[in-house]
Amino acid sequence: MKTVIIGAGFAGLSAAHILKDNFIILEAGARPGGLCRTEVKGGFTFDYTGHLMHLRHKETEKFILKHTPVKMNKIKRKAVIFSSGVYTKYPYQANNYGLPPETVEENLTGFIRAKLNNKEDKSSFKNWCLSVMGEGISKNFMLPYNSKLLKHPLDKITLSWLGRFVPRPEIEDIIKGIEEKGKEGAGYNASFYYPERGGIESVIRGIYGPVKDKVILNTAVKKVDLKNRIVYFSSGEIKYDRLISTMPLKKFLMLTGNSGYIKAAKGLKARTVYSLNVGYKTASPTDINWVYVPEPEYPFYRIGFPHTFSTYNAPAGLSSVFAEVSVKGAVPKNIDSEIIKGLIKMKVLRNKSDIKTSLPLLLPDAYVIFDSYRDSTVPEIEKKLNAQGVITAGRWGKWEYSSMEDAVMEGMQAAKKAAGGA
Repeated sequence: MKTVIIGAGFAGLSAAHILKDNFIILEAGARPGGLCRTEVKGGFTFDYTGHLMHLRHKETEKFILKHTPVKMNKIKRKAVIFSSGVYTKYPYQANNYGLPPETVEENLTGFIRAKLNNKEDKSSFKNWCLSVMGEGISKNFMLPYNSKLLKHPLDKITLSWLGRFVPRPEIEDIIKGIEEKGKEGAGYNASFYYPERGGIESVIRGIYGPVKDKVILNTAVKKVDLKNRIVYFSSGEIKYDRLISTMPLKKFLMLTGNSGYIKAAKGLKARTVYSLNVGYKTASPTDINWVYVPEPEYPFYRIGFPHTFSTYNAPAGLSSVFAEVSVKGAVPKNIDSEIIKGLIKMKVLRNKSDIKTSLPLLLPDAYVIFDSYRDSTVPEIEKKLNAQGVITAGRWGKWEYSSMEDAVMEGMQAAKKAAGGA
């Protein structure tokens, strides 16, 4: 049985390891990895934004560690929030120490009222935040941060993406968070793995190596004939029995020529991320891994420091930072200068002259918008595609919000399904 895999990212390559033979991978890029790639400029190693491996399952942990050709260091997360001019520990909702007293009071009393009210409103993300986190935490972090990230009305965002991604504190956590030690280790990403050398693409290269003979690079899919099970690309065509698609679902549907699928695709939404990577000189290098920035006066919703992931990510004596800006439509003009101004205001940079190099990177469809249309449409499309021999996998193939580990797991599951297994 011939299986064609579209995309040589984590999902596609992981599927290949399960299938072992009688498959081919078509990859549009000049090298594998999709958006899990790494660029080197001026001696600095920059990933396509912060790609860190949160491995929670033994099967995927064993798979990744076995195939990565360089040492993988396990790092305890140090993440913070910057708001009200101060840094506080992550997660915000359980760490109020350091915030202005009036903000602490607002967050605490709002949370207690919500807890005593005990009415979880699941009608939208906005209403859920207010009913579970309370008015203070919602106003001061949850709503402004997610508005910057999603650029979509939060009363139109559903809860189907939440899962493990938003920690839910108890009253004792909130009380403990008033103290300096606070609540630590909350959330799915309390620790992460990262390659010692070569950035996140080192992991991709390791997984790619054993299957590279069955990967055709520089081969963008142009059309998919679902009825006759043929994939067309620039230099030819190939028949398949099963198709595993990890390309963005919206794009895949448009390539089928099916009027129903094309109509459905037009309603699917996502936000692109513009990431400005900067290598710079500083007198006091930070040990913080990443920072959430909810306030609207800053253009970015998050910044991260690659030199804290690995000392090899920056030349000796220098530091690196990436700033992520969510984009709806075109990338704003003068965005780089606005980012630099924000970094200087946060005292990450002292001045422009400290910058040694910069590299802008674009991540299309980085964050799927989970609205009622997405929630009702995607599962139905997935069922129909399955009946036509198509299995979707990965963050973009399934049009979801998920981690790199999820992509690995979904790729493996898709391969087992394609091979006729459970």
